Amino acid sequence: MSYWTEMDWVRAFAPEMTLPEVLIRGTVVYVSLVLLLRVILKRQAGRLSISDLLVVTLIAGVCRNPLVRDSYSITDGLLVVIVILLWSYAMDWLSYYVPAVHALLHPPAVQLIRDGIVLRDNLRRELITEQQLQSRLRHVGVKEPSLVDEAYIEGNGQMSVIRKDPKADPSGSAGREHADV
Repeated sequence: MSYWTEMDWVRAFAPEMTLPEVLIRGTVVYVSLVLLLRVILKRQAGRLSISDLLVVTLIAGVCRNPLVRDSYSITDGLLVVIVILLWSYAMDWLSYYVPAVHALLHPPAVQLIRDGIVLRDNLRRELITEQQLQSRLRHVGVKEPSLVDEAYIEGNGQMSVIRKDPKADPSGSAGREHADV
């Protein structure tokens, strides 16, 4: 019965990693994943920004170790979480003040439709099928690409649709709409 009442308090809270190791681990993992997700995960991220998704994923992964009493203490896990959150804030701050960092972390919009014509090369590069494009257009009330002046997949994975002017649009509705891709 003493199994339920005994606890190794020192092991639970005494850090096992040095501070430089915590900083290096947190930094390398965060920066590596930011770059990988920037390249791979534009369309899949949807409404979450890549940095938000990354922070949630990393914190969940880091918190797993101290929760199940793996080789890391609670203190180690919390220190790595702090490093990840600090990097997230630092990247947001740098992205705001340094255009080169913003360009690295926030992919530019890619045009998918220009003057009613589907840009198939851009669809292929973004791995979006014409059926998926048609579905997104229907979500914003557009029946066919010929009624669209411009459509873009934004850096956050959403699609922006700018309809042709009301004279060219038989439904009489023009404007800008957003839909998740």
